[in-house]
Amino acid sequence: MTILFAIFANIAHPVTPRFIKGLGLGDSMFGWAFAGMAFTNFLFSPMWAALTKKWGSVNITVVSLIVYGLSQLMFGYATSASTIMMARLLGGLFVGGIQVSQLTYIVNNADEESKGKTLVNNATMQIVFGTIGYLIGGVIGDYSIIAAFHFQFIGLCVSAAFVFFFVTENPLSTTLERLSLKLMSPFTPFMKSDVNESKFLRNIFIISIVASVASVLYDQTFNYYMADYFNFEPSVNGIIKAITGITALVSNSTLTLWIIKKANISKALGYIFMIVSTLIVALISINNPLLFLVINILYFTIHAAYLPLVQKVVTDSAIDQNTTIGKINALKSLGMIIGAIIAGQGYAISKQLPFILASILFMIIGFMSLFNRKVNE
Repeated sequence: MTILFAIFANIAHPVTPRFIKGLGLGDSMFGWAFAGMAFTNFLFSPMWAALTKKWGSVNITVVSLIVYGLSQLMFGYATSASTIMMARLLGGLFVGGIQVSQLTYIVNNADEESKGKTLVNNATMQIVFGTIGYLIGGVIGDYSIIAAFHFQFIGLCVSAAFVFFFVTENPLSTTLERLSLKLMSPFTPFMKSDVNESKFLRNIFIISIVASVASVLYDQTFNYYMADYFNFEPSVNGIIKAITGITALVSNSTLTLWIIKKANISKALGYIFMIVSTLIVALISINNPLLFLVINILYFTIHAAYLPLVQKVVTDSAIDQNTTIGKINALKSLGMIIGAIIAGQGYAISKQLPFILASILFMIIGFMSLFNRKVNE
């Protein structure tokens, strides 16, 4: 189910910058639209974690795929800032259901020995097949933007049907526990006893939020920058994403798995964040399109390792893994909200400002990750 979702969830991304520019809504709108999606993702991720325990990851995935597809149709036919935000808010609610149910499915169905590898494989497949979605969407978008949204909706419905008929899960993954509003709140991740009692885990949560802010600052600006500054067609965005998917596959299949098995994950995260920070610094002064794209490919290749490493260290350190998956997805979405808003507003001030801020944040959490290694020793 990860492969299908990764492909069809990314179909509209390469056409979104041109779609928003075509409506004449201003440079900051791309940030607000993404922030709206991230906002409902943040609010309801813990709710989805609780619902997967009650009704199963497969059922939640099927419903979420269909409604997310409908929200993308709404987005494609939007003609104003208000209708775009309505579609994005609905989309964020149900894309959170898909993301959380995928991770809880792994946590509940993989054995302890293979869980780390499975999390890495899941993150890698999202990147690799997500880039295929980018490529398909970019090619379609060169001819028709609305056709990309139609294709995405059909693909998400096909994905839902595949999950419903062919994916099974461990019946022990569901529970008869009563749903608790406190359990479903996104505002209680630091109130959990395992978080309060573990400075290491608390620091990982903070690192995760800041990494999400920096990543969205870079990613959203990069997508819009290519269409606005270099005037690339949507297909170019798709081609670049496809290349980074291949390089990320190689990186995660080798380096990331080696880190999980042999190295200190916090130390490795520190170096990864510092390297991507340095790459962004190098990118800021570049006006050559080819060199710009080469550095971006290198950035995405190295950056791809951070998320599965964070997921692995969090699930290893937490007591209630299902609940923690919902919390970490909520906190990631919180970072996405902040990052998207800053990206949109910062871009309106200076096209390079979001890149500068992303570089600074990555360097900060790089040092913080190295410090957190000592906390856990």
